[in-house]
Amino acid sequence: MKNTLTLINNEMTGISSYEESAEFQSKLLASWERQQKIVGYTDATIALNLSKVLEFLKGCNHFIWEITILDVDKFYEGLVGKGLAYSTRRKYQSSLTSFLDFIRSRYGHEIWQNFRVSVPIVLDRFNRHIHLRGDTEGKVYPPDSELLERFWDGMKQQIKHARKYYTIARDYTFFRAIELSGMRLFEATMLDMSDCRFDLGDSGKLYIRYGKGAKGSGYKRRWVPMLDGLDTLLRWYITEIRPKFSNDNNGPLFMNESGTRIQKNTTRSNLRRRQEELGFKDHELFSPHQLRHSFATRLTEAGVDLLTLKTLLGHVDITTTLTYSNPGSNYLEKRITMAQEKWKRMLEDGGDT
Repeated sequence: MKNTLTLINNEMTGISSYEESAEFQSKLLASWERQQKIVGYTDATIALNLSKVLEFLKGCNHFIWEITILDVDKFYEGLVGKGLAYSTRRKYQSSLTSFLDFIRSRYGHEIWQNFRVSVPIVLDRFNRHIHLRGDTEGKVYPPDSELLERFWDGMKQQIKHARKYYTIARDYTFFRAIELSGMRLFEATMLDMSDCRFDLGDSGKLYIRYGKGAKGSGYKRRWVPMLDGLDTLLRWYITEIRPKFSNDNNGPLFMNESGTRIQKNTTRSNLRRRQEELGFKDHELFSPHQLRHSFATRLTEAGVDLLTLKTLLGHVDITTTLTYSNPGSNYLEKRITMAQEKWKRMLEDGGDT
């Protein structure tokens, strides 16, 4: 019997143009989105995962099958430069890893047929962000109280004398609101006008609709009271400043000059720029997240218990709350004095009856 060889097909499928590659990548992303729905992820979690992968792809300007370890290293270097916490950087890794694993398993052969490349492995022991206990990279310290006062006072002076004072006033209100309420940066950017409820409680409350939830559970909502003059500050901002950005009484509370919702990266850059304009040195610069720690520390020193603080901060686990407060060296003396005064008042009240 004569041996014969048959050539079946040795040609690529024909994806060659940029438009075809972009369409193919969109197909991969849509398929990954559908897979996440199948396993029960919430729409909010799926959207967050997609946004992180898209941000990475836009930053490196490559298709997913073209990325390299150097692209990942450069991207993470940028995240560090923006002051993002270790836990936040790890979430980018989680989303990217999940997407790569999915297309490697489901579309690896098709990618090879189209582009003659394997799905890349871009995370190794040198750039991988491991899961740390408490989901933090160590103790985060709030800004020194004197440093904060210098910052707030400096911004107030800029508001008085700047030509475009309303952008400075917006930034002042935005960051002061974080420091007075303990909101996360993303939570503050997602506030709408309707979330400011001055009619609730003694001084009003903020409705936090985009609080951080457990993995896959979606956003966790909570109410935060407007304490320590936050209600007065927001009333002033809504009456005097926000109309400079929009005449619409609905929609985002904090906006860009274009009239759209202000974004996290913009506010993070604004905080750094405002500090540099006021002459702050590199070692004095603080992040929005440190303002949240300042809130936790101030309330701890005032005697607020951990369970209450956990609720205000929107933590799922109280062990996370434990890492947030960093009271001063005289904290113990203050707490003992407060307890003694409380006990004394109780005895005096008892003596009167």
